Amino acid sequence: MSGPAAAHVLDDPFGFARAAGQQHGQLAVSALSRLQDQLAGNTGELKYSVRGSMDPLSRPQLELEVTGTLQLACAVCVKPLEYALALRTRVLMAQPGAVPPDDDDPETPEWIEAGQELNLQELVEDEILLGLPLSVRHAQGQCSSGTQEPFGVKKADSPFARLATLLEPGKTDKR
Repeated sequence: MSGPAAAHVLDDPFGFARAAGQQHGQLAVSALSRLQDQLAGNTGELKYSVRGSMDPLSRPQLELEVTGTLQLACAVCVKPLEYALALRTRVLMAQPGAVPPDDDDPETPEWIEAGQELNLQELVEDEILLGLPLSVRHAQGQCSSGTQEPFGVKKADSPFARLATLLEPGKTDKR
């Protein structure tokens, strides 16, 4: 299972980063309460690995990897869909109340506020929620609804279906 809650806490996350610490663990999908709204099922476990380091500007950071399988709902047929989670991210840490520098560079990792303890379960859940796709679908032809068109719209119902036939070679419409 996911182990004791104390195993998912970093004591002194800034010291952990300075010492280039590493910690690994597993979390039950059912233990991630804020993720439940996004799921079609909550069985299984996720593995995580967190490594501390200092970035090139000597700022403390955590590198997080999360792997496992989530059951999401297909956006087309609303049936469960296995989603292979392979998340890798970096976060910079700031002291509580500190204002992180304003940086418009999209390559700069996000900042998190870290106190004397850091709850890794919450960090893992936050990063999963940020990393989930907005819409997932079964592979082409694998939806149980028999269609890949969203919301049950068939191609023939589309106002552009007739225009598409005009683009086919050898077809002309004399209307």
